[in-house]
This record gives sequence, C-alpha cells and structure tokens, in this order.
Amino acid sequence: MNNHTLTTHFGIEPTATRLAFMNSAMTSVEEVGGIFAILCLFPLADTKGRKFVAVYVRIAITLLVGSCQFLAAVFQASEVFLLGQMILGSHYSIRHFTSIMYILECTPDNCRGFAGTFLVFAYVLAKLFMFTAASPSLLGTTSSWFIFPLVTMISSVAVLFFLLRFPESPKWLVQQNRIQEAKNSIKIYHGRNCEIEQVVTSMIKEKNLTDEEKLTLRQIWENETLRQAFKILMALLIFNVFDTTMVLSVYTILLHKEAGFTVQMTMNITLILTFITVPTKFFGTFMLDGLGRRPTLLIAGVMEYMKSSLLLTTQTIIYFVGSSLLTQILYVISEFLNAIVPATGVHTIRILFVTELFPPSARTAVAQALMFGGMILSTPITTLFPIIDSIFPPIYYFPFVIVQLIFGVYLYRHLPETRGKSVYEIIESMDNEVGSRAPTISTEKTPLLRDRATTHAIRRASILNTPRTRALTIHQSLLSMKL
Repeated sequence: MNNHTLTTHFGIEPTATRLAFMNSAMTSVEEVGGIFAILCLFPLADTKGRKFVAVYVRIAITLLVGSCQFLAAVFQASEVFLLGQMILGSHYSIRHFTSIMYILECTPDNCRGFAGTFLVFAYVLAKLFMFTAASPSLLGTTSSWFIFPLVTMISSVAVLFFLLRFPESPKWLVQQNRIQEAKNSIKIYHGRNCEIEQVVTSMIKEKNLTDEEKLTLRQIWENETLRQAFKILMALLIFNVFDTTMVLSVYTILLHKEAGFTVQMTMNITLILTFITVPTKFFGTFMLDGLGRRPTLLIAGVMEYMKSSLLLTTQTIIYFVGSSLLTQILYVISEFLNAIVPATGVHTIRILFVTELFPPSARTAVAQALMFGGMILSTPITTLFPIIDSIFPPIYYFPFVIVQLIFGVYLYRHLPETRGKSVYEIIESMDNEVGSRAPTISTEKTPLLRDRATTHAIRRASILNTPRTRALTIHQSLLSMKL
C-alpha cells in the first residue's frame, strides 16, 4: 500500500528510508488523536455524560476509523490510512479512561475491581482471536485484510443497539441532581434488591465532597488530601511506565534475535505463551476485590521488578559473552512474566484510583494529567531504545531497575486499601490520615505564625467537605473571635 501510494499518488520512488518514515508516521499520528481526545473529548464526559462519550462518541470514532481503513484497503491509499490512525488515537484515550470510568461508576463498591479487570480479560480474548485470524495463512494478506475494518464496523453497530437500553452512570446523574433517574439506573446496575436509598445517599455524599462542579489541577494540588492522592497516582504511573512491557511488545522480534532465536521461533514462542497464559487472565478479575489493591500491587510489582532485573542480566550476558541457551532461557522467563503481570489486574489500579481517591469534580483534570504524563514518559522510553540498544544495550534497562525500586517502596508505604469502600469513606479516611500527620494549629505558640498557619490550613482544606475540614473551619472561626 505504501509503495503504491508513493508511486501512483505522489510520483515518488519508494526507498527504504521513505517507507520507514511512512511506517513511523502511522504510529506517530496516533498521538495527535490522543491529545485531541484528552483536551476536547474528556470534558464531554462531565457535560454530556459518561455514556455519551464511552458509547456514542467511541462507536462514532470506530466507524470513522473503520471507514478510513476500508477505503485505504480498497484504493491502496496510505494517506487515508494515516487519517484513520490519527482518529484511532482518540479512540485509545477514551477506551483507556472514559469507558472504564463509566463502568466503574455503574458498579457496586464491592465489585469495582472485578468490573475494571474483566475488561482486560475480554480484551485479551479478542486480541487472541484477532491475532489468530490475522495469520498470513488466513486473513492476514494484502488482498483480504479489508475484512477486518468491515467486521469492526458491523460489530460496532450491533454493540450500539445492544447498549441503547443501558442507562447513564448513576453517579453522573446524581451530579446533575437527577435523583429519580439515578435510582432507576441503580436498580439496573446494582439489582432491584439493593438498598437504593443507602446507595443514593452514598453517591450524594460523594458529590457533596466539593462545592465546585469542576476543579482545576492547581486546586487539587493546593489541597493536602487531594495532593497526597495525586502523588500516589503519579507514583503508580511512573512505576507502570518504567516497565519493559512496551519495549517487549514493540521490539519483540529484535530482542528475540539478540537472545539467539530465529523469527519463526519467536512467533511460535509468542503464540505458545499467549495460549498458556490465557486462563491466568481470568484470575485477575478476582484479585483486586478478593485480595485487595495493596496485595495485588505487591505481587505484580515483585514480578515486574524480577522481569526488569532478568532483562538487565540477559542483555549484559549477551553484550559481554554472546547469546546462548542461558540467554534464551532467561528471556523466555522474562517474556512469561511479561504475560503474567497484566493478569493480576495491576494496570487497572491506576484508573480505579482516579474514581476512588478523587471526588467527581476532580476526575477530568486528574485523568488529563495522567494521560499527558503517560505520553510524555512513554514516548522517549520507546523511541530511545533502538539508539541505546545499538550502543550499549544493558544500560537501557538500568533506570528501570532503579526507578521501580524507589517508587515501589514509596507505593508500598503510602498506597491506601480501598477494597469494598465507598468513595466518600475512602476520601474521608485519607483526609483524616493526612490531618493526623500535619502539625495542629493549636500547637503553634507564636501569634503571627499561628494566624498564618491557620489561614493556609483553611485554604488548603476548604476544597473538601469532610468532618475534619468542617471542624477546622469552626476552629478558625473561634480563633478569629478570640483574636
């Protein structure tokens, strides 16, 4: 398709450099769509609703992408395919955040981990089916790949009709003061036998955590409790980004060849590991709610650290000694760990915490910061690999080992356990914990410093409506009367 486009559409002779540039562009333009989604589509979830973005906007994007890919296949037009890839970038952002947030807000408190992780399990099954169908012996040929976007468009329409009967997120409806609609939504998602009034009361408390409908990132940072939650979320992001999963996925053929495998052996190993680890993906749907967030992160974190350490060891042996049976064994173990880690559901914790550690008014700003932070961190990690790998491969993995150790220890010390708790209970508990660590105003003896401390404490805490904040506000009033 690229050869045909360069020759026929632009009159340019295809060369290895030009074809490599086009292949790189197909990946790079996705970032443009991702930025557009973060800035323009994410806020729609607050104004138009979670379902509007997670269902209607996402399916509309899928149909647009499918149309571009289908036309690109029929007319052999790479420029149309590039347009589809750019639009597809916005789909990724919505899928990784808004869709999951919609599902988590519809889910009972004791099932949030299962709901978020089951999406990963379903995605793995679909990926396994697609990879099998995309084999060159089946549909993965130049003349038949147009079937994939065609099937995607047809299935998207079917999914749309199936989802029409599902209501909006009850938490978003409560935010809009549409209480009766929220109760009807709760009946469908929580079951008719649930304590509807109790669930609605919990959601109203969650909504009333802040008086403002939308918080900025600066307001979040100025509040001690929300700042602590944001620091935990960023630490979790860095810990997950400084993982070798992306490199193992993008450069899997190159890494296998360096370890001593042929291309055919690489494909066979990947297929075998995929089939072996499919059952383990189902275990992750129970770990977050069964064991809890902290034990799940501990188990997954140890495996991620082992994987990074093994890759550092493997590349060091290859560089100084050469590939051998030992390097092949070490690399297969690393790849096995790479397939097992997502089965724990650890990658869902990040999105879970956006909905669990922050009030509804702060989630869009936090999600935007999270997505931008992930893009900024992951891009150089992926793009610098070929350069560093050609000079001194072992040094590339050294930062992974150090960063994961530092942030792993930080998360082990500060990560809260949120299993089965309502959002109001989680944030109130964090607020009390943060308040217990801060020096009390009454202990300040110097009048001027005490007055300043009181002012700053009130300003930082005033965003949240929790018992500690209300007590602090009353204390401020009493102090003002005395002064």
